[in-house]
Amino acid sequence: MLNKTAIRVAAVGVMAASLIGASVTAASAASGLNGSDAEVYIYDAGEETRFPAGTVHDWDAELIGVGSATDAYGRFQCSPDTESTRTFIAPRGQERTISAWTAYADGGFIPGSNKEVQQFPAKLSGQILGSASQVKANGGEYSLGMACLIYNGVALAKSGVFYAPITVEKGTGNWTVQEPTGTTTPTDPPAGAQTGDIDLEAVVPAPTDGALSLNVPAGAKATIGNATVVDGVSTATGTLPAFTVADARAASKPGWDLTATVADFTNAAANATIDKKQLGLKPSASVAAPAGISLGAEQKAGSSVYPAAFATSAAGTAVANLTLGGELTFVAPSDKPAGTYTSKMTLTLVSK
Repeated sequence: MLNKTAIRVAAVGVMAASLIGASVTAASAASGLNGSDAEVYIYDAGEETRFPAGTVHDWDAELIGVGSATDAYGRFQCSPDTESTRTFIAPRGQERTISAWTAYADGGFIPGSNKEVQQFPAKLSGQILGSASQVKANGGEYSLGMACLIYNGVALAKSGVFYAPITVEKGTGNWTVQEPTGTTTPTDPPAGAQTGDIDLEAVVPAPTDGALSLNVPAGAKATIGNATVVDGVSTATGTLPAFTVADARAASKPGWDLTATVADFTNAAANATIDKKQLGLKPSASVAAPAGISLGAEQKAGSSVYPAAFATSAAGTAVANLTLGGELTFVAPSDKPAGTYTSKMTLTLVSK
């Protein structure tokens, strides 16, 4: 039946915008198929009903993803740190790698809810960003889902990645979804049943050392804008793009230090320079920093001192991946001409 329902040093560019004036939840008891934070069920968007197993859906079918097998209004719960959501089509196994998504579209929360999503759009051709046409042309095994995001959509929230495995037919884009099969409850053996023992042995290998690396997205840039003038002084704010420190040294665990260096801000058109001390920096982590990880002290705009400690990991700390970011504040002196000033922040990761 075809359903046709309608160790490395990385640099981050920093730009100060023109100065103004005079100057279902991831905590569910059972996770979903293939590692989804919860089961995803496909419903007809108009009738709000589920389909028989094996239904072939048209590429343009108007469908929705729901968090309940019996309730068309079953919700998905994002973690409290979530800022936005997106639906996506991703190759199987790449659901939690945003850069690997083949196609996606912006989503949203239920108005007035606590970061809840209800009936996310599951129309394949509706994934208007990326390359949905590639999915249709090539066909294959994918996952269709919805993710809870932070940092303007460049990183996953603490929890909230929901998806269902789908198979897309090459050329037509017709597709089927692998429906959740549910779980069974073990029962006690009947009276008089025979039992037998099996010895179990698990071999745990010794930990080994991998690499320590700093991963900053290519072309990363922070724009500092929304400038306001108070008492003749221009103050603007911005956010650093997310980046990751990966430490796979599970055996030695020596720890590491991450520092930030900033160059003076320059405006070539006005032949003007603003001292780097005018840039304030408050380091942050995507989740609460684990034990042994410390974020650097906040640098106050106007009196900042660079190089500055961004984060540090104490010896003995085993944290595989840590996603970091930061809040920026830029205060321009009143005697500086209006315009766009640019600088560069260099992040340096060193092993202890």
